[in-house]
Amino acid sequence: MNHPDPPAGDTPLRPAEDDALRRAIREASNWYARLHADAASAALQAGWERWHGADPAHREAWRRVQAVHERFGQVPGAIAAPALAGLPAARRAVLRGLALLAAGGLGGGLAYRNLPWQAWRADYRSGVGERREIVLDDGSQLLLNTASAVDVAFDERRRLLRLRAGEILVATRPDTAAVARPFLVATRHGMVRALGTRFSVRLEDDRTVVSVLEAAVELQPADAPRRRLRLEAGRRAGFTAEGVEADRPDEALSSSWASGSLVVVDMPLGRLVDELGRYRPGILSCDPAVAQLSVSGAFPVDDTDRALAVLAEGFPVRIDSMTRYWVRVLPR
Repeated sequence: MNHPDPPAGDTPLRPAEDDALRRAIREASNWYARLHADAASAALQAGWERWHGADPAHREAWRRVQAVHERFGQVPGAIAAPALAGLPAARRAVLRGLALLAAGGLGGGLAYRNLPWQAWRADYRSGVGERREIVLDDGSQLLLNTASAVDVAFDERRRLLRLRAGEILVATRPDTAAVARPFLVATRHGMVRALGTRFSVRLEDDRTVVSVLEAAVELQPADAPRRRLRLEAGRRAGFTAEGVEADRPDEALSSSWASGSLVVVDMPLGRLVDELGRYRPGILSCDPAVAQLSVSGAFPVDDTDRALAVLAEGFPVRIDSMTRYWVRVLPR
């Protein structure tokens, strides 16, 4: 992928420019995650080029995000928590701590805890902290995130995945059957129909959340099939059995886990801690006193201890480990 190299140095911003750059950095991080989650298609590359060329703020945001990733991403074991250069100190709080940690290899040999009982007999499962890649019979690619479970049911009428727990990323392939079969992902909340695409599906307690990386999908609630929604690339939406939420711009987190990192922009620390907790055994919690600190960066899912160490170095927090399985993030 040929992207512009970041030039040296940063130009200080006037106050009015901060909000525009912050929005552009969110978009740049989203594009970075989509382009690096898998081999980018020509259409995705073209979309990035249009976005990159549309506004000087986009080019500046891309340069800053890429500069941090390139500076630390190729250093094995590197840990860094620099702020985005050039922002006045008084307004760096939201963008502080752009931490890039080198991710290790895929985790393995993990217990399949945190899965509902229905998932224990699923066709494919992943343990806590494990990501598992499957090539399906039609050539489509399926990636299971941490603590996930899915059944596969391909027949002469349809290609169906039934998500029992967790999260998956799907890259569909054209059907080679004599009569093309729809590609579907079912959850307890309803159905996702792929329209030639790459997308992620995450099953939560009260809803299913879908993010589209390429092309589009159609969401159909189980109890309100007429309330369907076409979801385009770069958008995400949640749905329940009764209806679909309004779609909104996707966030980098929704697909960045596929390449081994949680890419976050302006995320409250409490939410980041919750996300990191999905990738480690035991309990990881955050004190409410620091839960609203804003964090931006790329945190490895294969070494959450490292991610926590960086948080303690770059923010006014400390890590209290009563045991390996009971850890809290507290005010320093």
